[in-house]
Amino acid sequence: MIYNVAQLLKAQVGTSLYIELDDSEPLELEDDSVRLAGPVKGKVRFRRTNQGILADGRVQADVEMVCVRCLESFTSTIAFRLEEEFYPTVDVVTGVFLPETENEMIFPIDHNHELDLREAIRQNLLLTLPMQPLCKEDCAGLCPQCGKNLNEGPCNCQPPEDERFSVLKDLFANTAQPE
Repeated sequence: MIYNVAQLLKAQVGTSLYIELDDSEPLELEDDSVRLAGPVKGKVRFRRTNQGILADGRVQADVEMVCVRCLESFTSTIAFRLEEEFYPTVDVVTGVFLPETENEMIFPIDHNHELDLREAIRQNLLLTLPMQPLCKEDCAGLCPQCGKNLNEGPCNCQPPEDERFSVLKDLFANTAQPE
């Protein structure tokens, strides 16, 4: 997902270049709870701006996650809109290094005029992931007593008695039954 944008940096502001994402460079999520289950796909437009290059488009990836209710692994397709600006570190015409910026939120175009989309895609993908991933909306989860996955069927556990109503149970046990 590294693209040489030297010619685009020389072009007029507003010039666009459309690309299909290639998955020759693997994307590392650096998150133990999720992992990619397939290639990252999408179409991205590089547009020359007065400061750099704006990359925008639609990206999707199959991600393997763990359900928070039943603790089973499942795969889901995550799609998101990518819109990030990349700034050159070297002037493309003169080869002079440009002043460094203090802003850590920008994405650089390296000294070889190569734009690396991997970090921008990784950050946007992690932000799009659900906070509480579910394998399905009506996931029944695990039995709190025996730990059986209730999506596979009911277990034989008796529901626990609610201690809060034990006083009422004793009250009704002491009253005489009408005949």
